[in-house]
Amino acid sequence: MTRELTVAPDELWAELDEPWREAFRQAWEAFRTGNIAVGACASTPDGVIVHAARNRVADSDGPHGEVFGSALAHAEVNVLARLPYGPTSRLVLTTTLEPCLQCSAAIRLGPVATVRYAGADPLWEGCHDFSPLSPREAARSAKVTMTGPRGDEIGVFAALISRFWRGLVGGPAAEWLRASAEGGMLLDLAHHLQENGEARRLAVLEVDEAFGYLWPRLRSVREARPGFSRA
Repeated sequence: MTRELTVAPDELWAELDEPWREAFRQAWEAFRTGNIAVGACASTPDGVIVHAARNRVADSDGPHGEVFGSALAHAEVNVLARLPYGPTSRLVLTTTLEPCLQCSAAIRLGPVATVRYAGADPLWEGCHDFSPLSPREAARSAKVTMTGPRGDEIGVFAALISRFWRGLVGGPAAEWLRASAEGGMLLDLAHHLQENGEARRLAVLEVDEAFGYLWPRLRSVREARPGFSRA
């Protein structure tokens, strides 16, 4: 029997390094507070966390130096906003969801060498390479390395919790997601969990407990549409 068939959710979660776990803790706090469930953190190449932050688009307040209450208040932006300006360092940015166009631009201007993301976001696929925009960008030798999305249940979980966002209901973004390789599977599951009250009950759990609770459905999604993650 292969390891894929025998691995348990707690074993898979235990394999995550601390930056991954912190990013998910931040994403879960965003979910609990009514924001888009995305979290991120910057760390040194050897895994020492420099700063972690979450999405705050729906917040009316936030930590000094972070953005809140606007469309700019994404998790990656709030991490980068707290990093000091100075000579470029080679930080690793770990985020639970594929960065959007805004965050990709901020990453390009920040002290980040590598981005790791867990969940695929078809809305922003292909928005990370700025080389075609100008000769200067094309000539840059220090490119940001993008790694993701994850092809396992953790990647499915990361994408799923971001779909709890109420702004996706009936909007144009939902139409784009349904037209993607994802096919609306995660939108439908997120809607089901909200309608039957499970999402509300999930919010009282810790993020690793919620992952374990959702494990059978996460595995079903991954097995039904293995291509949606692009892994």
